[in-house]
Amino acid sequence: MELNINDELKTRVLKQLSDGKVYSFYLLSKAVGANNTTVKKNCNFLHMIGLIDISKISAEESASGLPSYRVRITEDGLKAVKNILKTVKT
Repeated sequence: MELNINDELKTRVLKQLSDGKVYSFYLLSKAVGANNTTVKKNCNFLHMIGLIDISKISAEESASGLPSYRVRITEDGLKAVKNILKTVKT
């Protein structure tokens, strides 16, 4: 199966998140080798279909005083990763 570049990025994001850790968009972008804006857009899509959760941390709650986001995989996302690994070699 051939994937386009955004499909490949979504796959890399899901694989990275399958380690069970919580990531910021910045750390996730570094881990998957893509720019922050592209990762955020792809994560928003994955969130919309229920494969990841995105939590916003307000500026008041953040230690840095800046708003930030926490990204983690859902149970459905973990199932999707297993299915992707069975069908796609990336």
